[in-house]
Amino acid sequence: MLQTEEALRQLIAENIAYYRRQNGDTQADLAEKLNYSDKSVSKWERGDGTPDIFILSKIADLYGVTVQDLLRTKKVPKSHTRHVLITLLSIGLVWLTMTVLFCAAKILGVLPDWAWLLFIFAIPISAIVWEVFSSMWWGLLQQALSSSLIIWGIGLSLVLSIRLESVFLLLVICGVLQVLLILFYLLKYQSGKKKA
Repeated sequence: MLQTEEALRQLIAENIAYYRRQNGDTQADLAEKLNYSDKSVSKWERGDGTPDIFILSKIADLYGVTVQDLLRTKKVPKSHTRHVLITLLSIGLVWLTMTVLFCAAKILGVLPDWAWLLFIFAIPISAIVWEVFSSMWWGLLQQALSSSLIIWGIGLSLVLSIRLESVFLLLVICGVLQVLLILFYLLKYQSGKKKA
């Protein structure tokens, strides 16, 4: 019985490490997503301990597999289809909301001159939704792209909605923020590589 338990613990350890690497996560990334320490993840991946069923379920959800996949000897290729569909549906709801607001204003005859800006405002809101899902399911590249879209979407929204002569200077601020964002994600990437 002890040998079977040990074998199962090793199998779970291998599968957690496999799916974590397939997702491009470090042990620290997975620990952060689970609100655990990276020492716990390291312990699980060495087979010195096993997460409880709730945590196994969370790991399976994060990596788009089932708990059963974490217990199998044959590795199941990772599928992001579900995560992509959830993200696209959520972003689609943002655009549907803006479209409904625009059409309602048009139907009621209270369409102001700036109503088309609703669709510009949808850009940073969509980027925020993308950022939330990127931080849950994907790596640094998607997070960096969604953060960039937030910066430039907010900048564009402000430039187009504020009627001042020098408002375009806000785009200079966006440029500086973009450089800082790139440096931040490069630092985060380097620290992730060192921990791995």
